[in-house]
Amino acid sequence: MLLKSILFVGDHAQKYCELGSSNENCKGQLLTYQRENIITGEKAKLIFNQQDFPFAGAYSLLGLCKEIVLIKEAWKGKCDILIGDPTELLFQAYVTELVEASELNVLPIVFFLYPVGMNSLDTRREISALILKMKLKNMLTYVVRNPMDTFVEVMNEVNQLASFTSITQLESSIENLDYLFGHDAEILI
Repeated sequence: MLLKSILFVGDHAQKYCELGSSNENCKGQLLTYQRENIITGEKAKLIFNQQDFPFAGAYSLLGLCKEIVLIKEAWKGKCDILIGDPTELLFQAYVTELVEASELNVLPIVFFLYPVGMNSLDTRREISALILKMKLKNMLTYVVRNPMDTFVEVMNEVNQLASFTSITQLESSIENLDYLFGHDAEILI
């Protein structure tokens, strides 16, 4: 069996992190953003696997991208599978930084958690810009609809993969897992 490094990005993905990394063949990692708390005086920060990284930049796509570059230098993270909600700015920033990083010739397989709430209606333009960037880099991407029910099944199947090249076999076998784009992607073997 293949050891898989899974990165969960954002608050929505945090709910699934424990489920996705409960198998010994998966190394689950979590990246989240915590806002500044004006009542306690606690500053804004990015949190990677319970390690705090102070966040002094603007809460914007560009500001988060800059901070993510610094964090990636600190933890030298490798990520085979990336999981997150495309409506969350932190996830968009992480994918943007990945796409723009020239040293990567193999990109992770991406699972979009189906966006929840009205926020997803307000971010259609941002999501379409993100998807365009990902399509240009041929990132193999799926959307997990009805995430709570489908996610456990997806993770169980991913845990059983002998190689990432066989991930396309999951497309027809799991209900509520939809292929978006990227079949031409170079997949880790």
